[in-house]
This record gives sequence, C-alpha cells and structure tokens, in this order.
Amino acid sequence: MIKYKACALGTLCVLLFTACGNQGSAPLPPGEPGILKVETSDRQVITVNSRETVKVVPDLAEIIYAVATENKDASACQAENKEKLSQLVETLKQLGVEETSIQTSAFDLNPRHDWERNGAIIGYEAITQVTVTGIPLEQAGLVMEKSVESGVNQIQSVSFLSSSYDECYQEALKMAVSQAEEKAQALAEASGCTLGKPVQILEHTADDRYRYANEAKLSRNTAAMDSAEAEVMPGEIEVEANISVEYAIQ
Repeated sequence: MIKYKACALGTLCVLLFTACGNQGSAPLPPGEPGILKVETSDRQVITVNSRETVKVVPDLAEIIYAVATENKDASACQAENKEKLSQLVETLKQLGVEETSIQTSAFDLNPRHDWERNGAIIGYEAITQVTVTGIPLEQAGLVMEKSVESGVNQIQSVSFLSSSYDECYQEALKMAVSQAEEKAQALAEASGCTLGKPVQILEHTADDRYRYANEAKLSRNTAAMDSAEAEVMPGEIEVEANISVEYAIQ
C-alpha cells in the first residue's frame, strides 16, 4: 500500500533576479546596505526548491551475517570458518536462495592477544561477512532463524528494500514538480508578476539505498516453513525527490 505525504514548506529558497517589469535601475550611492541592484532584465526568473516524499511498505530484505571462529592455530581457524560458511550457504540454497544473491562481502583473520602476558598470541579469530540480498519479506524471519541454526554467530544488519522504488520515485518527482509550480505561482502573484514556463529544472541527488531493481531470488520452500519464524516488522520506507525549478516571470 502506497501512502503519500506532502512535505512541509520549511525554508523556502527564492531568488528574484529582477523585479517584474523592471528594465534596470540606477546604481545606488556607495554604502547603501541590503538593497538588490538590478543591472539587466534579461533574466527575470523565480527559483524555488521543492521536496516530496512517497511512503511505501518494503517487500524485500537484505541480511548481513557474520560467521566467526576461534582456534589456537591460524590454518585450523580458517578451515573451521570455511566449514561453517559452507553450512550457511547450503542452508540458504535449501531455502531457495540462489548463489547470485549470496556474496562474501568481507573476511578477516586476526591474532588474539593475552595482554596480561605482554601481548602474547594465544590464538586466532576468523570472521567472514556474508551479504544475502533479494529475500522476500515474508520469508526473512525464516531465513534468519535457519541461518543461525546452521552456525551463524551474528546477524549484523537487516535492511528493507522496495522492488517498486523506481515507480515511487517517479511519483515523488511528479509531486515535487507540482508543488514547485504552486510555490512559484504564489510568489509571482504576491510580487505582482505573471508566472511563465519553467526554464530549468534541477534534480538533486536521490537517496536510493532502498532501491532493489532485480527480481527476487528466493522461492518459497514449504517443507522448511513448519517451524516458527522470527517476527519481522519492516514499517514503511520513504522515497524522496528533491528538485529546484526556475520559472520565467513577466
């Protein structure tokens, strides 16, 4: 379900480059503060900023795991970590996750020190970070539960994404353009101007961390659904469009 939220006007940035109908003005005496000096009427414009947000319930999840092992021997520590990682990957595959959705995003092998013995090395710790993307939201709880059972030590983060991000962003853009026109029209009327067509529209950088453009990679495994699942409550995510529009005025 998509909900719309009109943003508050907030601080309005308005640039009046020339006064309406003004063909130029004489230079002011030196020392006159706070008065705009108009040199030319070639650019009679109003510039407004507009920001709109569309709220959407996410339908996909991204989970980042950590598989950690400890051993006195570095090679043995790494081998144990690899074994646990293989168990995790096998579990994910059994749940229907494809290999293209599983990524080893980081690996660390570090010595463990005993600082009460002058920092002597007493063993090693291996940590592999695994990122799993494109999980349908209704199966995220099951995936996390089964992953922990397979030997995962940590669930570092769960991010919620939307496969309809692009459509929501386009809707937010349309709303932002409409709001910009309303602002510009109000300013033009208050200034005794006639609002013309937009002469420039700038789209500011979008925050697309909620975007997921690929098809979900997890198929429902009915055999694995008999156990209780961890509850996942995604809430809503906000898709925001932020623009600046320059309108001609007369």
